[in-house]
Amino acid sequence: MFDKKYLEELIRNQLQEGPELEYKAAPALQREDKKIKEITKDVSAFANSNGGILIYGISEDPTNRNIPGAIDPIDRKSISKEWLEQIINSRIRPRIHGLVIHVITIEADQVVYLLEIPKGETAHQADDQRYYRRHNFMVEALLDHEIKDIMGRQKNAEIILEFTIRSERYYPHTEPPTLTRVYWLDIYAYNVGKVFAKYVNVSMTVPLKCLREGNRQREGEGLEEIQFRNTIRDLVSPDAARYYHGQYAQAPQFGPTRYEPILPGTRLLIHSLAIHEYATDDGNTFSWMIYADNAEPKSGHLRFDQVERI
Repeated sequence: MFDKKYLEELIRNQLQEGPELEYKAAPALQREDKKIKEITKDVSAFANSNGGILIYGISEDPTNRNIPGAIDPIDRKSISKEWLEQIINSRIRPRIHGLVIHVITIEADQVVYLLEIPKGETAHQADDQRYYRRHNFMVEALLDHEIKDIMGRQKNAEIILEFTIRSERYYPHTEPPTLTRVYWLDIYAYNVGKVFAKYVNVSMTVPLKCLREGNRQREGEGLEEIQFRNTIRDLVSPDAARYYHGQYAQAPQFGPTRYEPILPGTRLLIHSLAIHEYATDDGNTFSWMIYADNAEPKSGHLRFDQVERI
């Protein structure tokens, strides 16, 4: 809940500004044209990035401008919520849908305005007819190709990867069989965009020492590059998949490989990677690159010990 206590906790915890949080002192909200242009520049930059929270009414620390200093309230009689809303809606093109202005009363007519700004579905232009984005603590003008990429948010799928580490019991073919456990890194493609993804390709780089036999193409301490797609094969003989005393009734039969489209808001398990139990030791990391239809490729990296275990 956004209230005075929330603001005081931000200050007490010295929560630093970043790509999705910024503090502005009261003088940032004024009716003069220069200040109005700055308002539209700051708000549109959030929407053109990943969205976030912009707070008008907290000054920055005088010795470190990136952390909050003190509550610096605004006189709502001079600068009303309605005026601020009208400026944002009329001076930023196209309008940012879903933006919410919270009014936090400090005392009497002294308030703080907290803006919840969503990630835009397209590129939003400030009042000076330029496009901006947030980069760390800064607001920067967008380059031409960056504007085109943001405008394509509604046209292209937006895929992110999610990971879990799963373990299961396993009886090896030994006499007598000895219960052990095997570990899998399950990789899901999650479509957070507005259109479905038809083709998804992932290139993943994993330390060789973290992979179980069967996934390694060679021995050593180097890296292994593994590629996989959003393809599946349908089981065409379901009875064959039944187990009898630890054995298949007959070899399962599958249909041809086909692509499985990933609808907006859904996720698909696209690969299970056999890993060693000790993969989470010593800060071992893996990295990836995602290609989805015509969208710009995305990259990322993660430590095994940061992955949720289920």
